[in-house]
This record gives sequence, C-alpha cells and structure tokens, in this order.
Amino acid sequence: MKPADADHAPAVGARSALHWLGWNWSGSAVLLVLQLAYTMYTGRTVTPGAFGAYAIALTMIQLLGYVSNGGLATYVLRAGVLTRPAVHAAWRLGTVCGVLCFLVVQAAAPLVGSLWHMPEMTPLLRLLGCQFLVQPAATVVIATLRRTGRARTAVTCELAGQASGIAAGVTLIALGWNPLGLAAAQPAAAAVTLAIVTLRPTARPALPPGPPVRARELLAPSGFLAGFGLLEFVGTSSPTWAAGHFFGAGATGAYSRASYFVGLPSQVLFQGLNSAATPLLAERRASDRLVGGRAAEHVVCAASAATFIGFGALCGLGPAALGLLLGPGWTLATALVPLTAAGAGMALLCRSGMIVDQTRHAGAVVLATQLTVLSTTFAGIAVAVAEQSLVLLAGAAAVGQAAGHGVQIGGWHRAGLLHTRTALRMHAIHAVIGAGLGGAAALGGAGRPPAAGLGYGLVCMLPVVVLCALLRRRIPLYAVAAATGMLRSPRARPAGPEPLRAGVRFAAAARDDVKGS
Repeated sequence: MKPADADHAPAVGARSALHWLGWNWSGSAVLLVLQLAYTMYTGRTVTPGAFGAYAIALTMIQLLGYVSNGGLATYVLRAGVLTRPAVHAAWRLGTVCGVLCFLVVQAAAPLVGSLWHMPEMTPLLRLLGCQFLVQPAATVVIATLRRTGRARTAVTCELAGQASGIAAGVTLIALGWNPLGLAAAQPAAAAVTLAIVTLRPTARPALPPGPPVRARELLAPSGFLAGFGLLEFVGTSSPTWAAGHFFGAGATGAYSRASYFVGLPSQVLFQGLNSAATPLLAERRASDRLVGGRAAEHVVCAASAATFIGFGALCGLGPAALGLLLGPGWTLATALVPLTAAGAGMALLCRSGMIVDQTRHAGAVVLATQLTVLSTTFAGIAVAVAEQSLVLLAGAAAVGQAAGHGVQIGGWHRAGLLHTRTALRMHAIHAVIGAGLGGAAALGGAGRPPAAGLGYGLVCMLPVVVLCALLRRRIPLYAVAAATGMLRSPRARPAGPEPLRAGVRFAAAARDDVKGS
C-alpha cells in the first residue's frame, strides 16, 4: 500500500468515524491556529470600517457559493455508492456554475456596493469572486477524498491551501494592498488546494466504475441540499447585513470581528464533525441501522459537548482573547463576544442536527427548523433595530438557533431517534460544565488588561476542570468516547437493571454501536 493510501478505507462503524474525526479535528486545530494568527495581524493593520465592508462582501460571495457549489459536496459525502462518473459529473457541474457566478459578481459588484452605501466594497467583491473559477472543483475533489475514507489526504491538501492563502493575504497587505489582501486569501487558497490534488497523482481517490451520469441529473438532489443550505446561511448572515445597513461600517466591523472570532472554532468543529459523521450516518441509513445503531445519538452528543462546554468557556475567555488578538481600538468587538459565542455555539448544535435530519431524509423537519430559525432571528433583528441596540442584534442569532434546535429535538423524539428527556439531560450536563468554565474565566479576567485577563481566567478555570475530571464518568461525551474506543482505557460501567444515568446510558449505546458495526 502506498503511503498516501494508508487511510484509504471505507467507513464501516463508529471506530472508523472516530478515526476520521481525529484527522479532521486535528487539521481543524492547525487551521484554527493559522486563522487566529492571521486575525492578530489583520486586526492591527485593517481598520474596523474596512473590515466591515469586507465582511459584507464575503457574505455576498458565500451566498453565491450556494449556487456555484450547488450542494455538490454534500451530495458526494452522502451518496450511498459513489462512482467515478458521478464525481466527474459533479466536477463539471460545479465548474460551469462557478464560471457563471464569477461573471455575475464582476457585473453586479458596483450595485451591491451602492446598496450598502460602501463603494469600497466593489473591488473586494470582484477579487473575492475570482475564487468561483476554482473553488467548486476543489470542493468536489476534497469531498470525494473524505467520502472514500482518505481523511488524512484531504486534511493535508486543505491545510496546504489555507496556509498558502493566508501567506498571500499577509504579503499583499504588507505591500500596501490594504484591505484587498484580505480578499485575495480565499481565491489563492482554493487555487493551491485544487493544484495539489490535480498535480499529485497519489492524492487522487480510487473510485469504482459505474453507469454514465449527466450533470443535469445532479441538479435535483444537489439543488435540494443547496436550497436548505441557503436558508441556513440567510439566517446566520442576516444580523451582519442588518448591522451594515442600520449601524454603519464601523459597527459592522466590530460585530463582524466578534462573529468571525467565535465563528472560526464553530466552523472548523462543524466541518470535522460533518466530514466524519455524514458517511457513517449515510451507511447506517442504507443498512437500516441509523436508529438501532445510535450513530445519530453520538453525533448529537459530540455537538452538545462542543456547544455548551466549548463555547460556554469561550463566553468567559473570549473577550480577553479577542482583545489580545486585535489590540487597541476594538472595545466594542470584545464586548460583543459573549453573545456572539452563544450564537456560534447554538449554530453548531443546530447545524449538527441538520446532518442527522438531512441524512435520514427528514425534509419536513429540516424545513420547519430553518423557518423557525429565520422567523425568530428576523423578529430579534426587528427588536434590535427598533431599540438601536447592537447587543440585541448579536443576541438575535443565538435565540433563533436555539428555537430551531428545539424543533429538531421534537422531530427526533417523534421519530424514536432520540428522546426529548435524554437530549435535554445531555445538554443540561454539558451546559452546567460550560457555565462553570465561562463564569470562572469571566470572574478571573474582570477589570484586567487582555493578557492578564486571559491568564487569570485560565487559572480560575482549573478547579472546574479538576472537578470535571473527577466526575468524568457522569459526562455523556466521556462515556461515549470511552465506550467507542476513542480513549485508551475505557472504564464505562456496564448497564445494570436500574435506570441508567445520562453518561452510562450513552456508553451503553456506544457499545451497541461498536458491536453492530
């Protein structure tokens, strides 16, 4: 076996998913460090107003991205049997849509700039639009690598591309192309990623042959997925658009910095979870084991821990960390971090629930979830605009995502996938831990400079960490990780005749999943 093919094995169970999850989250951690370093540099070189214009331009490009990608990456990840003709058809369709989107951006950029009364947005849009020439093809190829079990190769190619894009952005800003250097990073990253996969034969996935597939045959399934993704994107981006229209470029820059800071860990965690869990869920559904194997329950458990523990801690540590990253002049951005962290965490939880619902083809639940998110978020935005409060605007996203997740829990309960009491108990345990971590960090860093506040906050979190270590068997995430072999020395106790506590219940479910795989 070639070194590049060492991880070329299809997923068949929870252990394979955990192997993928390890690779994806390891790559995500490295990417997160790179992005934070990039944020530290641009926070000191790009003004809040310029970053506000860039943030709105970026959301416009991402909006068109749902047309250029057309849900093709999701289609590839969730295909029951992925063949070579299907991937070639997805690549052709993505390339054609990308070229069309590139032309649309070049023509419509001045109109978008005038809509927000920001003429400086026009060149940013046009430069960002260049990524449509390469991004769709790169996305399809990376999704194919992940679907065929080659998580290591996919992570390596993506990291190389992202690092190259960041280097290009920093170089251009240093040479005086400010803020155009911000917009150049993404096209450069996509181009390098596609070049590596194309020019390196060992990075190409091995696929079985199959019947010819026309690109038009992918429009219906991929368009269906893209439509739901588009609704999700509108819900998460509408506060940024409202900030730009009603509060000005400077306030938009502060809000965008706070949102981007907490959005980085949310996005990389979701990408890792999605890439690892989606193939497993697709296989379980194909073999009618999605419910009995408890794979969906494990996905929700991992997302719950990341949301309530990870982002709970970020609510307390985030203001000091962002102040340290950006330097002086970003007081408003640091004040918004707790609310944007809550919104990013709930978005991660809600999006992770979408993985389960879309994989089991519960379109009605997905639509109801997204409509609930949109309506609740829009109502919150209306209140924030009426009160002229940027704080209420930041909180609107968190409330909307929480309402949408409530709809998901109801759908899982009715389908027999996850009982409401089990889900709420899982969330409650993780939320108590997150509140303890975040509260301790906030108390430790209160009234101190950013560096000192971050240090004192971390120290104050230690007693909570020690307590969690002592009570780890009561934590649902630990029980699942131990029982599925993610930990070297699992000690989860077997299920007894008495009613199971939350953590042990998840451990029992995980053992059933491993045996069934």
